[in-house]
Amino acid sequence: MASLRETLERLSSFRPEGYLVTSLYLHLRPQERQDAKYLTIYKDMVKEKKEELSKRNLPKEVLESLDRDFELIREFLSEPKNLEGCRGIAVFSCSAQKLFEVVKLPYVYRSRLMTAPDPLIREIAAIDEEFGRIGVLLVDRKHIRYFLMDIESTVESVDFLEPLATRAHRFHSGGSALKGAEGTFQLKMPARAAAPNMVQHSYGEWRFNMRIKEEWHRVLKLAADAAFEDWKANKFDKLVVGGFIEEGLREIEHHLHAYLRERLVGYIEINPSEAKPHEVREKVLNLLWEKDREQEKELIQELGELVGKGLAVNGTSQVLEMLAIGNVRTLLVPEDFEKPGYLCPKTHLVFLKPECPLEGEEPLEVEDIVDEVIEEALEQRATVEVVIDPEAQKKIDGLAAFLRFKL
Repeated sequence: MASLRETLERLSSFRPEGYLVTSLYLHLRPQERQDAKYLTIYKDMVKEKKEELSKRNLPKEVLESLDRDFELIREFLSEPKNLEGCRGIAVFSCSAQKLFEVVKLPYVYRSRLMTAPDPLIREIAAIDEEFGRIGVLLVDRKHIRYFLMDIESTVESVDFLEPLATRAHRFHSGGSALKGAEGTFQLKMPARAAAPNMVQHSYGEWRFNMRIKEEWHRVLKLAADAAFEDWKANKFDKLVVGGFIEEGLREIEHHLHAYLRERLVGYIEINPSEAKPHEVREKVLNLLWEKDREQEKELIQELGELVGKGLAVNGTSQVLEMLAIGNVRTLLVPEDFEKPGYLCPKTHLVFLKPECPLEGEEPLEVEDIVDEVIEEALEQRATVEVVIDPEAQKKIDGLAAFLRFKL
């Protein structure tokens, strides 16, 4: 199977020679997978796209190639096995030139179907940069496992049982998977110094509980050392810690290096001894989804503050004006927002009225300008934030944007 880099290199160098390339980005979250709703969503997008294409004066062979693209993609989506292991998918097709490429993704910005002279791969590059590399550390009292996640895969790199609490090497702790240390924890009831007829249950129980706590913190220290060693080697962008949260898992923060604490995203509830890579990935994606919803509230608050300072705009027409002069830093898009308008094919700019900045450039009517707005924002290396929360969406008047500079 080709790597993401190889796939993107093929797509970026592809030239359709007069034909158009169909680019599909499709949500495959649990709500879209239920009763195969994604197929209905795709069919509706195809219907709208065909109506839009019928208004253009395209050669017959180009339209036939696009029709074949739509059918090939539908056939691919109809096979559930093709959609395993992802929450979003990108498909690129140009039947006339024998192109058909698929990229599985942890998410997409929104479901959209587009036709253009080139494969529209900017969203994949943006998601790859946003997602980055994620270290996932799973810990319980006698088991430490470590996974490294990226946009393509989840790979386990450390897995060992019964680590040795020692300070004999560079980790200042131990474990057979870490620099060769071997052994097991020795948890013993300490001997009593009092006379045989003296019963010291309270003192003995306290020492026993303290020893258990001490051994737990040695495990956490060992796990934190393992994560830090991997960060030095691989420089992951985010850290997620998993295990039985009620057992004091959050105490690992006392042992994490400062570089790791600032990358800590949160915790997942999972059994470290039995977790499979795909289960780890699902748990982490759920956590990231929750964090994104929390971030939406911060974005809306920031929007209100920056509008008052002239560093943000809230309204579709204003966003389009800022996009036309390259002044959009972050684009805020309500998930279900749609708006008809016009696309200028040479400058790739979008307007609500049939007008283009270049003399002689004829605007094309499009059913939904949002897809084109997202593409243009990515072309200008702006970030895209899709707002899901209904209450947060109410604060946005169509589209909104944070600006690069004040006007």
